[in-house]
Amino acid sequence: MTSCTLNKVDNVHGVSNLKNKISLIENNKTNKNDIIKILGPMPVIDKKENRWAYFEVRETKTKYGKKDIYVNDYIEIYFDKYGIVKNFEFFNLNDMNNIKFAKEKTRSLGVKDTFTKNLLSSTRKRMENARKKFEKKKD
Repeated sequence: MTSCTLNKVDNVHGVSNLKNKISLIENNKTNKNDIIKILGPMPVIDKKENRWAYFEVRETKTKYGKKDIYVNDYIEIYFDKYGIVKNFEFFNLNDMNNIKFAKEKTRSLGVKDTFTKNLLSSTRKRMENARKKFEKKKD
């Protein structure tokens, strides 16, 4: 009971108060240096599309210890070739819940069915089975 607290546990990831800070961004006026002053260093950069992305995720723990995300804001800022903001898109928690993901699965090129992978997988299974047998004998 001594480790219990009545204060709300609030974990913040990303930029605090993102929704309020984006009101300072103006299309065709704000540049990359202004964005860094307003939002800080950019966590995600897409150099091909000249796009920066910022996020804010706030989570708390319920009284049963489960994590509850109550703020999930995300902004994508697009720049022209001179570094001036062309436009930006803001997404909040409700927008994130409405995103439809593709059902198709992509196959990883990093994990191939090779002889070595099969050998190591087989060895791991044998070790797990041996451990289970040892634990049964121990009881």
